[in-house]
Amino acid sequence: MKTALVTMSLRRMAQQVVDAIDFPAFDIIVAGDDVLRGKPHPEPYLKAAELLGFAPEDCFAFEDSISGITSAEAAGTIAIGIQNIVPIPEQEGRIIWPTMQGVTYKTLRKFSK
Repeated sequence: MKTALVTMSLRRMAQQVVDAIDFPAFDIIVAGDDVLRGKPHPEPYLKAAELLGFAPEDCFAFEDSISGITSAEAAGTIAIGIQNIVPIPEQEGRIIWPTMQGVTYKTLRKFSK
């Protein structure tokens, strides 16, 4: 499973966080300085899908912010909001989970076509 970190932090800051992880967590990083229009615009997720070699609708996006989930939804990904500090409002068709604890590959397969 290919993975991307899509963040509006500067690339150098995102890279420092990724480098601190003791396993290869992400195949690519799309940072705020890699796009012209940041979240909530769909560009960050569209770019990530393209770099990973997938159509956006074949990608999952896990987001903990309103601007992030708006970006992921606008890009056409399977966007899942994970409640964190700022509540993500419910709306028609929006997927919101309280946590990712217990989520497995099998859980995610239920969303694919």
